[in-house]
Amino acid sequence: MKRKGIFICILLCAVAAAAAWGLHQTYGTQQENTNQTTAPQQQENMSEEMRAVWIYYNELSMRDVNGGTKEQFTEKAEEMTENIHDAGLNTVILQVRPFCDAFYPSEIFPWSAYLTGTQGQGVDYDPLEIFLACAKEKGLSVQAWFNPYRVLLSTDWDKLADTNPAKQWYRAGKTENLLLTDSGIYLNPASKEAQALILDGVRELLTKYDLDAVHIDDYFYPTTDENVDSEQYAAYTSAGGKLSLSDWRRENVNTFMSGLYAAVKATDPSVQVVVSPGGDIVRNYETLYADVARWAREPGFLDVLMPQLYYGFKNESLPFSETAEEWANLELADDVQLCFGLAAYKCGKEDTYAGTGKAEWQLSSDILSRQLTLCRGLSHYGGFAIYSYSSIFSENSTENAKKEWQNLKNMLK
Repeated sequence: MKRKGIFICILLCAVAAAAAWGLHQTYGTQQENTNQTTAPQQQENMSEEMRAVWIYYNELSMRDVNGGTKEQFTEKAEEMTENIHDAGLNTVILQVRPFCDAFYPSEIFPWSAYLTGTQGQGVDYDPLEIFLACAKEKGLSVQAWFNPYRVLLSTDWDKLADTNPAKQWYRAGKTENLLLTDSGIYLNPASKEAQALILDGVRELLTKYDLDAVHIDDYFYPTTDENVDSEQYAAYTSAGGKLSLSDWRRENVNTFMSGLYAAVKATDPSVQVVVSPGGDIVRNYETLYADVARWAREPGFLDVLMPQLYYGFKNESLPFSETAEEWANLELADDVQLCFGLAAYKCGKEDTYAGTGKAEWQLSSDILSRQLTLCRGLSHYGGFAIYSYSSIFSENSTENAKKEWQNLKNMLK
């Protein structure tokens, strides 16, 4: 009986072990099969994401050679586009109109001062045409980035070419088309003539060049000062307008945004409208009078929303994780994509306005890669953009910045 009991016990243990082994095999197979089915899908999603880099006017500048030659600019464009392509990026956001001026021969705006050193002084080549040819050869998409309202970051009219539309309005006494502040000169968002000028410039771009998108950033109203447009607002209320000053300003920007979208789609429906506001939703609404939440949820304003999330995870007032999730939780219209702007320019530097988190970018070397990982898991995710080109391709980058870039680049393979 004793031997028989021992035998039964051994038999039961063997059966239990076999069952456990079978369960382990089944779970392992299921897990392996799951990985095999989801990994290709994840890879497909990643291959479709926008992987962009901003190139701003100083990076595009040829001032150090007084505008240079066609050959010199072509060499620069070839190097830039090759670096971008080889890094695994697929989109260039190229600043073609930074200050009511142009990096291309325009019939509306003068040549940019950041091309030659003097606004209105031209070159004998077309920088945008050359850059586009180099980018297309590398299979890169190009977004034409412009600042709709900004004219000059000072009040020195002598810095503007005589052909600058803002200067011509000023000389003609048509100051209702302008916002004149202590720190700069801007086109007035309330002016229908100013809006028409901006849209004419967009149509000119789209009819002359094969672009994938038009792109505007976070320059809307430059001030909350009630005096800069008091005459226009008084005329509005005298005509029966009921909106508060803040709501009236927001409606002026809304009108421009819907007009921009309509103008782009009427010229070429395949071209996208990309808007890259600041990362603080409340500040956009209350200070810049940019109702980005409305643009996101209502059709007819934009195709891609790209907030500039230039914050670290330890930013005291706008921590990256919570801020990114706030954008992802916005109600989006059908077909609107959400992309995220990442601050490569902060790598290795003190983040002055981050409060207790101001040293984060100096102490860490994987912030960008962790941010991309987080963003890829959010709703409506469509891609990211890096600010800016020189922050990741400069030979003078700090060791911290080089590590940050390598860690991010490893995620683009």
